[in-house]
Amino acid sequence: MPPTQVAGCYPSQYESRLTLKDGRRVFLRPILRTDRDRIVDLFNRISPESLYMRFLKHYRVLPEDMLYHFTHLDYVDRFALVAVVEEEGDEAIIAVARYAHAPREDLTDLAIVVRDDWQNLGLGKSLLLRIVDAGREHGIERFVSMMDPGNTMIRQTLSRLGYEVSYSLRNGVFQVEIVV
Repeated sequence: MPPTQVAGCYPSQYESRLTLKDGRRVFLRPILRTDRDRIVDLFNRISPESLYMRFLKHYRVLPEDMLYHFTHLDYVDRFALVAVVEEEGDEAIIAVARYAHAPREDLTDLAIVVRDDWQNLGLGKSLLLRIVDAGREHGIERFVSMMDPGNTMIRQTLSRLGYEVSYSLRNGVFQVEIVV
């Protein structure tokens, strides 16, 4: 762990601004425990197709235990970055990239979701690069995720990251491994 970061302390060094392909600017920052309602809003504003690509199952509402898990992180083994914009006078989360490291299994799950109206602007790629870099700073060199074989958008994004990416079909879904 970097000497400037203690598990559970908000790591402000990961805050940054990003200009997207269309010129709009977003604020990137680690997720906060107080982002619960913003995560619910994000979930409610994502199409059922995009939600399925993220979770590989259909949810009508985000379960409370998942909400807690998504917002209560230690910023070392479990880390998430959000992209934030101002909408209707308040902060809105438009994308989330996260990893969760399970040391016992030597496995780090990686996930991302971008609100449909903010896709194809470079946001997903930028968030993935940043979350992988954060993981690498915490000693993680391999990320694993499950994805629908029809998710060509994320496959194209992963191919442009510059990392070694491999796919293996398991029970009808791809297990994706990224080595950094």
